Amino acid sequence: MKGKIFLPLLIMAATASAEPARCMEIKKDFHESFKVENGCTLRLKHGDGEVTIRKWDKEMIDIEIHYLAEYKSIGSGKRDFNVEFEQKNNIVEVTGREKSSTAIGFQIFNVKEYTYTVHAPDYIALDLTGEDGSVDIDEWKGNIEMDMSDGDITLTDSRVAVTKIRSEDGDVDVENHEGNLDITVEDGSLNILGSRMPGCVVRNEDGIVSVRDSEGDFDIEISDGNIDLYRVKAGSIDILAEDGDVDIELINTSAIDMDIRTLDGDVEVRLEEGVSAVFTIDADEGMIRTDLPSAGNIQKGKHWLSGKLLDGKGNIRIRTEDGNVTVRQIR
Repeated sequence: MKGKIFLPLLIMAATASAEPARCMEIKKDFHESFKVENGCTLRLKHGDGEVTIRKWDKEMIDIEIHYLAEYKSIGSGKRDFNVEFEQKNNIVEVTGREKSSTAIGFQIFNVKEYTYTVHAPDYIALDLTGEDGSVDIDEWKGNIEMDMSDGDITLTDSRVAVTKIRSEDGDVDVENHEGNLDITVEDGSLNILGSRMPGCVVRNEDGIVSVRDSEGDFDIEISDGNIDLYRVKAGSIDILAEDGDVDIELINTSAIDMDIRTLDGDVEVRLEEGVSAVFTIDADEGMIRTDLPSAGNIQKGKHWLSGKLLDGKGNIRIRTEDGNVTVRQIR
């Protein structure tokens, strides 16, 4: 017991006898350029830094990094920041490192500015790893892969064959995008607007998934958040949800394959006039409501309903345990 008390007292005594708090500033700027060609990858590890990536016509990657921080140190110890640059084969690797060493005492640390500004040909593949910093990418064509913690992601006006995003708590916003999307988010929200995606795979735990005025095949799995697909054109929609609500407005498509499964959430599906499909609805505990003037072959039981819209080219299957289901046509 005496040993456990002595160590903190020793640290307190040493700290008390140390010099008064020192106010320090770290201000560093880095600028590097690399000649590249088609097939190259930028591998950027930016930590908490804010990243902006823009295309240009030069055959090189140009990177500017600005870092400004302040800290107060009581006792011994210091902080620093540095960036490592390396070009090997077809990979340009950039790693920002925040370093600290404290023997006795403590530090109060405040990062005021930490930014990466990247200009590169739009065919460059991007491999980004970050923590709390946000990422903003505009008008890109090379494949994109991101692994983020809490930072927000914005992707606009891009034509990317494959985009893979892994994010914990940050929000993801995608606008006017063409290409496959594979997105996993834990607590953040996902918003997709005006995009065309041959394949859109989404895994989300507690956030909201919103897709508007877009086209593609959708595979969405979510735990507690809501799913909102508004004015979408799709060949297939596969949704698995637990507690969140599902709201879909489907514009006319030649044949739809839709499968929606929920536990406690409500489901509402609005179909533009002209959608052709065989439909089945199962609701164990909830209510089923329909407004389908063009439906035929209606059959129903206590907890289910089935029928056919027009000549039944597609399939619509909705199954829920405790939620209510509403399916109607819009004109």
